[in-house]
Amino acid sequence: MPATELDQIVNLCKRRGFVYPSAEIYGGFRSSYDYGPLGSLMLRNVKDAWVRSMVQQRDDVVLIDASVLSPPQVWEASGHLANFTDPLVDCTKCKQRFREDHLTDPNVCPNCAATGSFTEARAFNLMFKTQAGPVEGAGADVFLRPETAQGMFLNFANVLQTSRKKPPFGIAQVGKSFRNEITPGNFIFRTREFEQMEMEFFVPPADGPKWY
Repeated sequence: MPATELDQIVNLCKRRGFVYPSAEIYGGFRSSYDYGPLGSLMLRNVKDAWVRSMVQQRDDVVLIDASVLSPPQVWEASGHLANFTDPLVDCTKCKQRFREDHLTDPNVCPNCAATGSFTEARAFNLMFKTQAGPVEGAGADVFLRPETAQGMFLNFANVLQTSRKKPPFGIAQVGKSFRNEITPGNFIFRTREFEQMEMEFFVPPADGPKWY
């Protein structure tokens, strides 16, 4: 089978030291990648350029770096525990797993072409859960953030007080986010661990039409 354009890009990135498959010497870890000597510098340059443009060259945006781990109360209040889900189905023939809303035909498996072989769709939460502290249990559950925005909302009052800003102003953040995707793929374009560069801009409700 001839190599696709994406295959050629993946191979070139590895040969030139930009991106390596993660844990490759142990067979790899699906949709996880390590940035090599050139790739890590390129990634840093992109993030630095974004911070300069979005924060340092403006006087109405500040930068924060919020925690990656948060307690369940944060994600319960935001609705992520109940609603940050994808519809998941399994093929009983080939045992492959798919997002129901990504299927071209909801009755035909795209992997083995079996008809009517899917299980009932069930909600699959995309957040990674782990344990904090020396004792495992429900009280020790914490979650890796699926987005950087929540840290900005949590720290809004702190930023408002310490930076002496008042709306309209923005809060920016660059950092890792994690999503337990059902079907990751397409090289570094859809992974379970990824960098986000995000800015939330806050305005008084009465001024909303002016800004948006």
